[in-house]
Amino acid sequence: MKKRLLLAPSLGCCDLFKIEEQVRFLDEHADFLHMDIKDGNYVKTFGIGPDFLAYIKTVVKKPMDAHLMVKKPQDFLESCAQAGASYITPHTDCIESDAFVTIHKIKSLGCKAGIALNPASSLEAIRYYLPMLDKVTIMIVDAGYAGQKVIPYMYDKIRTLVQWREDMGLQFLIEADGSMNKDVYKPLYEAGTDMVVLGPPALWNKNKDIRTAWDIMLEEVGQSINNI
Repeated sequence: MKKRLLLAPSLGCCDLFKIEEQVRFLDEHADFLHMDIKDGNYVKTFGIGPDFLAYIKTVVKKPMDAHLMVKKPQDFLESCAQAGASYITPHTDCIESDAFVTIHKIKSLGCKAGIALNPASSLEAIRYYLPMLDKVTIMIVDAGYAGQKVIPYMYDKIRTLVQWREDMGLQFLIEADGSMNKDVYKPLYEAGTDMVVLGPPALWNKNKDIRTAWDIMLEEVGQSINNI
C-alpha cells in the first residue's frame, strides 16, 4: 500500500474575513497546521505570531508547527511552546552557534524539534544533531519570496536525507515547503517526502470556497501520486 502524502496548510494564508470557518475546516481535514512566524528581518515580510497560535489552541486538534522564519529563534521558543505549538522549527543558519542548546530547549519545553534548511544550506550542517530531530523541512525555494520557481536540485537533497534516515535508523519526518503546486507533488513524493506545506498556489488560489479549494487540491495530489 502506498504511503499517503501528509498535508500541512499554512494558516497565515487564511482569508481574514473567513478565518474562523477556514481554520475549523482545515483542522478537520489537514494532518498538520503550519504556522509561518516571520520577523521582517530574516525574511522581508511579516507573518502570524505566537498570539495567533495561543488564540486557536483550544479550538484546533491537529499539531501546530511553529516555523520560525526569524533571525533570533531562541527569543520565540518559550512563547511558541506556551501558545500550544507541538513542533518548533527554526532555520539551521540561525542556530549554528547554539544548535544543541536550542534543540534541547525546544524539547525541554515539551515540544518536538524541527529544523528548516534554505536551498543553499548544506545537509552536512545538521548531520551531527539529526538524531535529535523529529522533523526536517527542506525549503524548495528561498524562504520569504513569493512567486519563485521550485529548485529541482532540492529533490536530490531530499533523496540524500531519506538515505541518511534509513542508514542511521531514524524516524524524523521529511517536509517540503515553498511554491507548492500540482507539478511538484510527484517528484517530491518519488524523492521520499512525507509532508508538504500548502500555500496559496496549492490551495487558496484554487477557489474562494475553502471546501472546493481543498477538493481540487486533493484531486491534484491524488492524480500525481496514483500515476507513479
